[in-house]
Amino acid sequence: MDPRFQEWPRSVACLILATLLSSCSPFSSEVKEEVKGQPSFAAIRHNPSAFRGRMVMLGGTIAQTKNLKDITLIEVLQEKLDSSDQPIDSDKIGGRFLVRTSTFLDPSVYSKGRDVTVVGRLAAPQPGVIGEKPYTYPVVAATHIHLWPQYTAGDSYWGYPGMGWGWGYPGMGMGMGWGFGPWW
Repeated sequence: MDPRFQEWPRSVACLILATLLSSCSPFSSEVKEEVKGQPSFAAIRHNPSAFRGRMVMLGGTIAQTKNLKDITLIEVLQEKLDSSDQPIDSDKIGGRFLVRTSTFLDPSVYSKGRDVTVVGRLAAPQPGVIGEKPYTYPVVAATHIHLWPQYTAGDSYWGYPGMGWGWGYPGMGMGMGWGFGPWW
């Protein structure tokens, strides 16, 4: 057999596995079944009381986290979810919602700018204010909260997490390539 084709089955298997893993949700199929056919966020936002008690999956970017005496509230800027249930970063948000949980969540971890996806039942809406404008928040009483990993500029090199500067090209290891750094 031609040696070029001996690795073909392994390559195809790796490609299939990578495709499956990239579209995996952190939520079980049972949880996904519970939220199937949920109303759109626009409908929830328009009339949150009409959907009270309904199980939903929502996600977005954390605006702030507050710990009160018995509960933690996370204010989230709603964004659409991709096939793996991760929020899709965009400037187009559907509004804001609150996540309520009796679990203590550290505001340094659940911090502004982090992506989160939650599953839970819609509770009574909560009045609030954004700036000076009154706002009615839909509230999700969370049963599942998934905080997505946070990548920083130092974690990636041209979009590949873990590939720091200088990896993969001759002469670039340890910052010694392309005329930068000492020659020895």
